[in-house]
Amino acid sequence: MIRRQVSARYITRDRFWVALVAATFLGGLAASWQRWGGPLIDCGREMNQPLRLASGETLYTDVRHIYGPLSPYFHAALYRAFGPSLGVLYADGILSASAILALVYMLSRRIMPPLASGTATLSVMWLCAFKPAGNYFLPYSFNALHGTVLALLAVAILAAAIASERDAQSRKMAAFAVAGVVAGLSLLAKTELGLAAVAAGIVASIVSKSPDRRVTYVLLFLAGSAVVTACGYGIVIAHTGVTPLIGDSWLLLYNVPPGLTHYNEWVSGFDHPVRAVTRMTIALGKVAALAAILGAISQLLARRRAQSGAAASSVIARLVMRSPARALLVGVAILAVLGVTTGFDWDKGPYLAMPLLLAALIWMERTQLGVPNPCRARRARLLILYAAFALVCLGRMILHVRSGGAYGSFLGPMSMVLFTYLWAEAFGEWLEASGAGRAGATIAVVLILVDVVVTSAILIHRYRTRYQTAIVTARGTMITERDVGQAWNEALAFIEARTRPSDFVAVMPEGTSLDFMSGRRNPLREEIVTPGYLDGPNEARAIEQLDASGAPLVLITNRATREFGAAAFGRDYAREMMRFVESRYESCAMFGPKKESTLQIGDRPFFIRAYCRR
Repeated sequence: MIRRQVSARYITRDRFWVALVAATFLGGLAASWQRWGGPLIDCGREMNQPLRLASGETLYTDVRHIYGPLSPYFHAALYRAFGPSLGVLYADGILSASAILALVYMLSRRIMPPLASGTATLSVMWLCAFKPAGNYFLPYSFNALHGTVLALLAVAILAAAIASERDAQSRKMAAFAVAGVVAGLSLLAKTELGLAAVAAGIVASIVSKSPDRRVTYVLLFLAGSAVVTACGYGIVIAHTGVTPLIGDSWLLLYNVPPGLTHYNEWVSGFDHPVRAVTRMTIALGKVAALAAILGAISQLLARRRAQSGAAASSVIARLVMRSPARALLVGVAILAVLGVTTGFDWDKGPYLAMPLLLAALIWMERTQLGVPNPCRARRARLLILYAAFALVCLGRMILHVRSGGAYGSFLGPMSMVLFTYLWAEAFGEWLEASGAGRAGATIAVVLILVDVVVTSAILIHRYRTRYQTAIVTARGTMITERDVGQAWNEALAFIEARTRPSDFVAVMPEGTSLDFMSGRRNPLREEIVTPGYLDGPNEARAIEQLDASGAPLVLITNRATREFGAAAFGRDYAREMMRFVESRYESCAMFGPKKESTLQIGDRPFFIRAYCRR
């Protein structure tokens, strides 16, 4: 009877949180409608690559691509079915975002009650799905979006397999095989997310409750993953050969150019490893100080002291339990000192410490796998699975984990779930000896919810005030920043007036959304020519392609690329390409709020410089 009452109460709460998450999601969509992507960085590739494939060109040969083949060909099929439009991409983004949030809630509910699960899902919604840099609705890469959906789906299947106590072995084996197939699809979308899914499958096999079946589980999982990946890339190789796939896409990483190496080191934190590790340690100190503060407040609210026989797990726990007022002062002092000396910036805050917290969680939970309590052992299996998956996901930015930036949206959802778990469950258990566990966990979850509400308000305000200029074309509408929107609209009008629909129009280093929106063609294999793409012989080949196309118009966008170590196209990189453009073309127009010929890449406001063929 008691179990039925608890189950009914949880079902009611689940319905409430699912309804709240859905309503918040719809409200966020309404507030940010068509404001999700900028037309300059990356989005042109996402719009234009599938259109070229739908028109008969081939990925990796005619169209250069550095990720897996899944997403471009999927979108090419959608373009053939529904026509090329931003609406197709928006619909995919909305459905994929919905799937991610549903999976996050389902995975959270296996280790947390509805309140904490809803909080974790809302965190992912506003720190990932709706974040302007890296949103899910027009992402920097649909490969990353699809890879995230598929990787989380694989983890959900694995979680169901290792959490079940009653399923027959045949069903569990089938689950591991299916999870392997899904992980293989994730590898065909985005390699690092697929690798995280593969790592999750191996870990799930190791921690499963049936020691005699572990080898069978891992072999079934790896077989499913290997077959799908081999078939996918095998079909590509049959059409393109090995060289374009491995060489130009840097799939095996051995030939990554210096510009991309610089960028990857910057993203991961390995450009300054000592500084990055110091920041991680400081972030961990902030988390510990915050735990002491919340623990002390909880203790004071509960008006209890630890009983004489209560076991304190650490020096901080003993201080909180025995002298909460002193613990509160010490925590505030530490947080204040760290805040003043290192800043309160959230990107230098708790998520920087996630690799350390995840490793610690795996280390602690491994001791719970063999406990007599089946519920506790099951939760330990799930936590190790989740933490291992999250840790491998963070590999791309392991020393510099941020809630900001484009990558955090796709690599961070499970870390955000476990961050919520550490406060909602582990923190409460840590305080349980003093009788203040429930109060501490509730305060922590409320603070996370407050942060979510503040973040959502900031993002909605940013969407409504910063993005106000509409770019309206036959292939869809995008609302963007004023200077970018003005430059895009002027450039589109110029393209319409000075070129024919069958003409080629080159846009460099980024911005081929102009080709997509205007219905013109890109003469180059590359949709993006930021540092690394036109190194060595690729630049000579691109010049030949541009010359042979007879493109009447070349557009150079004001896209500074400092994150790659070379800021300006034509000055710091792609110099031969710029010399060719200046020899065969002449500057004929400027688009944007200022039309001054002295403007250089990196200057404000945004501009596009047009070159007409002599």
